[in-house]
Amino acid sequence: MFFKGRMRKILLLICSVLVLTSIVLLTCLRGEMQGISDTKLSTGTINSCLAYDSESKIIVVGTNSTNELIAYQEGREIWRASAKGAYSNIVINHKKGIVCAGNQDYRVYLYDLKSGKKLREIDTTHRVVAVDFNTAGDRIAVATLTGTSSASAMVFDLDGSELLSLSLKVKVAGILFTGDQSFAIGNNRGELIRFNLSGQELGKYKTNYSVLQMNHTSKGGIAVCKDGSYYLFDQDLNILRSGRIENDIHAVISSVGCDEKNEGIVVGTEEGYIFAQDQSGRQIAELKVEGAVRSFATDGDKVIFTGDEDHIREVELKNLTALELKKSLFIFARIMLVVSLLFMTILMLTMFPQSGKFLKKCCRDIWKARMAYFLLLPGLILIWIFNYQGIFTAFIRSFTNWSSQNSTLAQIQFVGFDNFRRMITEGYFLIGVRNLLILVLTGAIKILTVPLLCAWLCYSASGTKRKYVHRFLFVLPIVVPSVINAMIWLKIYDPNIGLINEFLRTIGLGNLARVWLGDAGTAIWAIVFMGFPFVNAMAFLVYYGGLLAIGHDVEESALVDGANRWNIFCRIQLPLLKPQFRIMLILTLIGTMQNFNEIYVLTQGGPGTSTYVPALELYFNVAQFGRYGYACALGVVLFLMTLTITLINLYFTRERQK
Repeated sequence: MFFKGRMRKILLLICSVLVLTSIVLLTCLRGEMQGISDTKLSTGTINSCLAYDSESKIIVVGTNSTNELIAYQEGREIWRASAKGAYSNIVINHKKGIVCAGNQDYRVYLYDLKSGKKLREIDTTHRVVAVDFNTAGDRIAVATLTGTSSASAMVFDLDGSELLSLSLKVKVAGILFTGDQSFAIGNNRGELIRFNLSGQELGKYKTNYSVLQMNHTSKGGIAVCKDGSYYLFDQDLNILRSGRIENDIHAVISSVGCDEKNEGIVVGTEEGYIFAQDQSGRQIAELKVEGAVRSFATDGDKVIFTGDEDHIREVELKNLTALELKKSLFIFARIMLVVSLLFMTILMLTMFPQSGKFLKKCCRDIWKARMAYFLLLPGLILIWIFNYQGIFTAFIRSFTNWSSQNSTLAQIQFVGFDNFRRMITEGYFLIGVRNLLILVLTGAIKILTVPLLCAWLCYSASGTKRKYVHRFLFVLPIVVPSVINAMIWLKIYDPNIGLINEFLRTIGLGNLARVWLGDAGTAIWAIVFMGFPFVNAMAFLVYYGGLLAIGHDVEESALVDGANRWNIFCRIQLPLLKPQFRIMLILTLIGTMQNFNEIYVLTQGGPGTSTYVPALELYFNVAQFGRYGYACALGVVLFLMTLTITLINLYFTRERQK
C-alpha cells in the first residue's frame, strides 16, 4: 500500500491528473445538469396556465394574482387582457385565430389571437375548470364545478349559445374534444367518459385513481391521475399507452403534458418536480423548479410549462436521455475527485517519516485484528442504525422546513439557519433557558446536600442490620416511576384538597394558601420543591459507595491523631468524594436538560411560560405543532449543550489524572 521514491511520484502525478480532470468535468457539467431552459419571458406575478400556438409562435399565459391574460410572440409582449378572476385554462384554435380562456369568475372569454381584442364573454354561472375547442373551431366545450361533488359539461357555439348542458354527480377535472362531434371528461372517480353532442355516453375507461388533469395530444389526449399514472388515448378513447411515474418522494401530482410525437411524457407536481418518461416508459429525468407546475403546452420536441412562479420555461425531451448520462458522469467525477484526493493525502502523508510510520502501524494493526473488526462490524452497523443515524438525520433536518405539512422528501426544503433564528425571535427558547438555569442550580444544590448527609449518617450508623434497614428505606422510593411521583405531588399542590393548603389552614395560616401551580410567581418554585426532602436514591448509593471505598482505616487513623467526626468529614471524606460529586453533577445537569415529564404532568409549561423549558418546547413542536425541523434544531442545541458539559468534565478528569 505504501510506495517509495519514483513510484510515489508517479502515483502522485496520476492522482493530480485525475483531480484536475474531475474538477474540469464537474465545472463543465454543472451548467448542463438542469435540463430546463428559460424562455426569458416573465409575467411578474404567479402564473396559473398557458397555451401555445406552434404556427404563429404565440404563447398565452394566464396569471393567478393579477387576473390577467398575457400574450407573447418572439420574446415580446403583444397584448394583455384582464378579468375579474384568475384564469384556470386556456386553449388556442389556429384556424379561427381565437383564444378561449376559462376564468374563475364563472365566465369563458374569447380573444383574438393576434390583437387580444375580446370577441365574446360567455357566462356559465359556475366556476370554470377546463375549456376546449373542437378541430373546426366552431364549438367550445366547458367543464364547471356546480358543487363539492357535482359538475356540468357544457357545449357552446362561437356566439355563446348553449348547445348542451350535462349535469354530472362527480367532480370533473378536465374536458377535451375527441373530434368535432364528441368530447371526453375525466372525473374524481378515475373515469374517462366520452359523450356525443347530444349528451349520450359513447364509451368509458376506468382508471384506479382520480383524474387530476387532461391535455391535448396530436393523436387525442392524455390524462394523469392522483397516483402519477397517465393514459394516452385516441379520439375513440382507445388507450394507446399508459404508465406510471416513479414517485419515490411522494410528490403531489398536478399536471401532465407530452411532445408532438407522443413519445415523451412529462408529469408536474405541486412541489415543483417534473418527471419525464420516454417512449418505452423508462423514467429518464427528475427535474426541479421553484413553485408548483400547473400547465404544459407542446412545441415540437419540447414542452413549455409554467406554474406558481413568474417565468415560462421549457424542457427539450429528446435531450433528457443525454441528461441522465451527464448526471451519471457528474456523479462519477465527484467520486473520482474524492477518491483521488484521499489517495493523494495518503501518499503525501507517507512522505513524512512520522506520519508514514503512524499510517503503517494503523494498517498493520487493523490487518492483524481483521477478524475482530469483521465480527464487530454487525454490532457497529446496528449501533449506527439505532443510535447515530437518528442524530445525523436530526442534524440534517434541523436546517429544513420539515413539518406535518411538509412531510415528504418533495416538500422538504433547505432553509438554512431559519430554525435556529426562530429560537431567538420567538422568545420561548430563551424563557425556557432561564427556567432551566433555575432548575439546574437548585438541582445541583439538592443533589450535593441531602443525599450526601443521608449517606454519611447511614455509613456512620452502628450495627450491620441497622445500616441495611436504613439503606433499604432510602433506596426503596427508586422503584416509584417519575410520572407517578409527579401525580402524587399534583395532588399535594391541589388548591382545594392538597396537603400543603390543608396543613396551612389547620395551623391557622390559611391566608398563605394559594394555587401553587397556577400562580406564575410560585409555579417554578413548586417544581423545584417537588421531591422534598430530596433524598435522591441514585446519589445516595453513589455517595455511600464512595464512603465505603474510603474505608474505616483512614477514619481510625484520623481519630488516633486527635481529629473529631466533623474534621474527618470535612478534611478527609469530602475531598476524597470529589469524583462522586463530579459524576452526580454531570448526570444532574444532563438529566435536568433532557427531562420534562414532571413539568408536563404538573403545569404543561404554564401558567403562561413560567415553567417552560427547552425539552418541553421540543416535545410540543413534535407532538402538537408538527414543526419537526424546528424540533430537530432544538434537539441539536440541547445535544451540543450536553456534549459541551461532558467534554468539560472529561478534560478536568484527564488533567487530574495527569
